[in-house]
Amino acid sequence: MRRHVMQDILIFIIFSVFAVLSLVLVVVGISFYTNISDKVESNAKIRSSMSYLENKLRSNDYEGGVDVVNIDGKDVIILSNNNNETSMKTAIYVADGKLQEYLTKDNELKLGMGDTITSLDAMKVVKTGNNIKITLDLNGENYVIDKTMNSKSI
Repeated sequence: MRRHVMQDILIFIIFSVFAVLSLVLVVVGISFYTNISDKVESNAKIRSSMSYLENKLRSNDYEGGVDVVNIDGKDVIILSNNNNETSMKTAIYVADGKLQEYLTKDNELKLGMGDTITSLDAMKVVKTGNNIKITLDLNGENYVIDKTMNSKSI
């Protein structure tokens, strides 16, 4: 009879160890999945931001097409589109943790308005001659776009 009780206790201990190790495995798996998912999301945001900015700069690479100004302490990229009938300006800036674009016909640029492109913590823009250097900050990591414009667009 004592032997039967010891077998039951041993089976219970083995089952308990298996259950605990299974739970630990699930918790570790969730941690890995969350970490990988966050990195993929962060990578997608920075790739979207960089591609968007590079394409905007490339499409406005003509004389008078790109300007960099500081409005309310924020670096703002101004893209000018002067066709025969209308003069349009696009302001690209970071506000409230978002990369935003504001399109206007008049020369009055209003920060805080416009469309959200993606999440981004900060953007610093420096222009030197025909070179424009954009530093993007996402989750404490800096990413740099260093573009030399072909025309005298800046």
